[in-house]
Amino acid sequence: MKDRLRYSLIYMGVIAALFAVFFTVRVFEGEMTDQLKSQLRENLRLIEVAYTNEALGDEPQKLSRYASKDLRITLIDPKGGILYDSDAEAVKMENHNDREEVIDAFEKGVGEDLRYSSTLQAKVFYFAKRLGDGKVLRLGMRQANLQQVFSKTIPYLIVLLAAIVTASILIAIGLSRAFISPLQKLVDQLGTPEWMSIENVYKEIAPLVNTIRKQDLELQLTIEQLSNEKQKISHLKNEFTANASHELKTPLTSISGYAELIESGLAKPEDVKVFAGKIHKEALRLQSIANDIITLSRLDNPEGEPFDLSEKVNLWNVAHSCIEDLCLNANKKSIQLSLDGDTSAEILGNSKLLYEMIFNLVDNAIRYTEQGGKVVVLVKPNAVVVKDTGIGIPEECQSRVFERFYRVDKSRSKETGGTGLGLAIVKHIAEVLHAAVHLNSTVGFGTEIRIDFSPFLNTNKVL
Repeated sequence: MKDRLRYSLIYMGVIAALFAVFFTVRVFEGEMTDQLKSQLRENLRLIEVAYTNEALGDEPQKLSRYASKDLRITLIDPKGGILYDSDAEAVKMENHNDREEVIDAFEKGVGEDLRYSSTLQAKVFYFAKRLGDGKVLRLGMRQANLQQVFSKTIPYLIVLLAAIVTASILIAIGLSRAFISPLQKLVDQLGTPEWMSIENVYKEIAPLVNTIRKQDLELQLTIEQLSNEKQKISHLKNEFTANASHELKTPLTSISGYAELIESGLAKPEDVKVFAGKIHKEALRLQSIANDIITLSRLDNPEGEPFDLSEKVNLWNVAHSCIEDLCLNANKKSIQLSLDGDTSAEILGNSKLLYEMIFNLVDNAIRYTEQGGKVVVLVKPNAVVVKDTGIGIPEECQSRVFERFYRVDKSRSKETGGTGLGLAIVKHIAEVLHAAVHLNSTVGFGTEIRIDFSPFLNTNKVL
């Protein structure tokens, strides 16, 4: 048993060393590529300055002074023809309008590509830029030979491999002794209370110890889980109470303030209607918060009235209803709200819950999309996707946006009039429907939330 254990650990050490070599090679390759790109961009910038200052567009052959064995310079006219190339005769070269980096340079201003060059018969990284006169200046540089780098790192890799194998042998010896030690202790301490605490015994004698220890371990684990669950529930309860109190206090304070001004007569007659409108607005916000809290409470209560998930629901129809109900909100911000996808997509679920989920997703997208933006609802078989061109969610906040009352930008959230519970409701409904929620967001570009419904949801089932 000792030998088998030792050999196993040695094999693991060798495998670990091979993985270390592999990832080291990948790191070096990536670093070399990055350095190559950076150097090429800097060379192009310098040559572009010389091209402009010395008017080399009329005498492209003078670009040869900047070329070298490793640096290839090509000047391309707006139609893709070669005006100059430092490594080949321009007149014999084919049109370059189909080169990836040239296409990007003409369309976007700059372009780059890494591919095999038939002219240089080597893998070359190209970087191209459109010049002020409409021509494209392209630089090419051969990718460095990785074998040169490997030859310098081989001694270090050999030392690393030897160290891992040596460590594996030492660990194998130590662990084999550790595995034999409990058996020896069992023999020496058989019949005494100490034998119950011995670990790492063989499977042949494990029942002698595990039968008694099992119940004790299960009991300790149960107590620990109950304690952790109790602490978690207490923390969530306190956090929810604090957040709910804060969210309710803000509109109540506004209502109280405006009402006091009207009651005391300090409000001017022309301001009374304005104050009344603000009181009405804050009252609606209170009502929204209360409704969302009630919805969450029902979703959180497993002992309450069960949800019937046996209803055959057309996802397109539900999404269409949500868009119709929210189009006014979108129109106020000149947001283009659209629906696309599979009109026949159906699942077995609960139409009210699905409406509540999609409504909150679309409503949230509208609230956090700037004036004149877009919100798209895409219906797929067993999935619904809501995409917007809004402000986006920072990566560090994406794991928390589905928490109750969590706001990425509290000041902006108050301006939009949201309750801070919309995405929390989406998460809880997804759990009831056995659906998965996927979030993909980039700050300044927008957010995409995808709801994937489990295949087994399409069976008659009541939760």
